[in-house]
Amino acid sequence: MNIKNLYKRSVLGLYGVAYAAATLAMTLVVDIAPVSAHGERSQEPFLRMRTVQWYDMKWGPEVTKVNDFASITGKFHLAEDWPRAASKPERAFFNVGSPSPVYVRLSTTINGAPWFIAGPLQIGRDYEFKANLKARIPGRHHMHSMLSVHGAGPIAGPGAWMNITGSWDDFTNPLKLLTGETIDSESFNFDNSMTWHLIWMTMACVWIGIFVARPMFLPRARVLAAYGDDLLLDPVDKKLAWVMAILTCALVWGSYRYTENKHPYTVPIQAGESKVDPLPVAPNPVAIVVTYANYDVPGRALRVTLEVTNNGDSAVKFGEFTTAGIRFINAFGRQYLDSGYPRELIAVGLTFDDETPVQPGETKTIKMEAKDALWEIQRLMALLGDPESRFGGLLMSWDEDGNRHINSIAGPVIPVFTKL
Repeated sequence: MNIKNLYKRSVLGLYGVAYAAATLAMTLVVDIAPVSAHGERSQEPFLRMRTVQWYDMKWGPEVTKVNDFASITGKFHLAEDWPRAASKPERAFFNVGSPSPVYVRLSTTINGAPWFIAGPLQIGRDYEFKANLKARIPGRHHMHSMLSVHGAGPIAGPGAWMNITGSWDDFTNPLKLLTGETIDSESFNFDNSMTWHLIWMTMACVWIGIFVARPMFLPRARVLAAYGDDLLLDPVDKKLAWVMAILTCALVWGSYRYTENKHPYTVPIQAGESKVDPLPVAPNPVAIVVTYANYDVPGRALRVTLEVTNNGDSAVKFGEFTTAGIRFINAFGRQYLDSGYPRELIAVGLTFDDETPVQPGETKTIKMEAKDALWEIQRLMALLGDPESRFGGLLMSWDEDGNRHINSIAGPVIPVFTKL
């Protein structure tokens, strides 16, 4: 094959690659309506109920403009009944779950300490977090707190809608470098990035085009399988391979040296650990033992039998059961419900067979029922199909002085189709 024919066929091959690239580009620019789905519902119930138990969550403000600041705050308890199927949180990283980077996460603190590297967390303890955000992309976005555990994946917390107004074109994110220079990270070195993308894409297209123009992949594969690689060896192939290899090495080495000279002060990617002590264990006079639990399938109700002991000096009364971000409350607990919590995650179907307070020194058996269609809507009913059918959550009570006590409860669940 002479050089002229090689050139013609290479051009034809590049036309094919260019057509495929244009088709891909069209799929990226077509206006597609966003899906208002809740991806956390696809997670297994045992991950949402028995790993990270979120409470005291707040999102705000509800409406911000581009470049304005917002935050997500709250607390989480790492359940003592951590499932065996999920890796322990020996290396975890706190993040924010959102539909693309609609907010810039400026900083995160756990118990007041900076948290920008993954680190170990202790099962059975509580942590308080705050994620500081900056509005970036206009729209109505569903924002979650999220804890990513090595070996278990991201565990999403409850989500709330946050709205951003204004224009994305107005967004800026200035940063001051070690050299004293201030840059906008939203647009810094954009042209340089595009240039390098084009360089590497062009080299890739040329390399693929060479083999598309000459005997294509399928004929070459057949020849290789039938006769080996001797028939496929061509002096032109070797020369082109050497040219591409030398050019690639030269580009990599040259770009590295150029970057080293232009940006002499750099901070490497951090590979250490963030180590933060958990919150102090709050005194809790309430002791709870789960003696029986079942889930009424047609009634969409979790029924739990509890043995409650009040070791304190003040009577306590139960008002809320929280699991997987859903807050089941009764009439007593409604007074402690904050107005900013998402309405779609609040259920009023919490009842107890004995609503009287548990007196100091008293031990009694109480039957709790958490009933609502949210069990089905949030796909938590799937816990009955897990190889380890167990529930988990936080049961909250208040004493006569308004002090809250939080107990993490868990136990096996038996599915029933009639009320027992």
